[in-house]
Amino acid sequence: MAFLIVVRLVISAACFLLSVWPSDSRTEILSTQEVIARSYSAECLAWKVSGICIWLKCSIFGCRIVTTPKISHRLPDFVVAAYPLTADSPWPAGTAGLIDDSSALARRFSGGTRSGLGTARLLSDALQFNEVDVIGGPAANLPGSGRFLCRSTARPMFPYYVSLLDALAWRGAKVPDNQVEALTPGVREIGQWPAFTWGSVYPRVGFVVQAHAGKAAAVVSQRAIDIVLGDSQGHSVNRLATGTQFAVTRGDPNAPERDACKQSGGRWEELPRLNEAGRCVQQTWQQWRSAAHEKTDRWQMLTPHHSRQCTTFGSQRDWTHGDIAADGRYLWNYWTEYKCCVKTGGILLKEVDF
Repeated sequence: MAFLIVVRLVISAACFLLSVWPSDSRTEILSTQEVIARSYSAECLAWKVSGICIWLKCSIFGCRIVTTPKISHRLPDFVVAAYPLTADSPWPAGTAGLIDDSSALARRFSGGTRSGLGTARLLSDALQFNEVDVIGGPAANLPGSGRFLCRSTARPMFPYYVSLLDALAWRGAKVPDNQVEALTPGVREIGQWPAFTWGSVYPRVGFVVQAHAGKAAAVVSQRAIDIVLGDSQGHSVNRLATGTQFAVTRGDPNAPERDACKQSGGRWEELPRLNEAGRCVQQTWQQWRSAAHEKTDRWQMLTPHHSRQCTTFGSQRDWTHGDIAADGRYLWNYWTEYKCCVKTGGILLKEVDF
């Protein structure tokens, strides 16, 4: 009798522990509207005044020196999806019209399993493969940004990199990365090497030796961003304009009054005729975009867990249990750092960082 009581107590305790023990999160299928709604984060935006800009402003009465703030912040330029099964993205709308389950390309190169191991198990239990899509963020230019936010240089919903369309290089059928970094152990590591590392940026292929499926997905996501913003040697990719300094035209020519014009980044010009109050003239702003680097890049998880904070891959040794996707599919926002001068008209003479 006592034995049965003990058995019942053990079973009850086991059932209780199983009921409260956290389980891996199942990745949601997100719509574009949900991606936009999850992209707003004051912590990721990281807005601040980072310097001053010195302008020469002239009129018929002479010239004078004017200073305005130089601001810096981040914008969700890219939505990056990493997933082990071909054509099984957690954000299908991002690659709509490019790949789907029935496409000939998807059928030809499909591989992997829900665990992210697939046929790689024959080689190593830690070898994992992921497809990666890098799509222009639909929330890159935040609404109501006005003159106190820089403008994103990324095109919303534009496919910058789709690994299936770069199948030969992404699957290692050819080795396009022959830079020094690709041939030197311990260089461009995500995390601290050799103490602990999630993996290396090179070689930029879809295979990673990493037992943790989430960290493997993060590593290949960092590789894809490096292809888009860095050296794309040997890969099929739609890159942003090279360089880190850009001229951006701002201003709404249809703005009805001065405040709306300034809010859009334009310059209000009074017209000489009495029957017309004025017009909004577009201006060219100078702004700067940071280069991608695994030690400083900021990522915001959208699914399987929606985070309001941004982290750098490799900055923490372990993940919280809720951040682990049971099906191996992950979706992140990549927040690019921008700097720009608040426009006041005139000629930009110099910009100084604090």
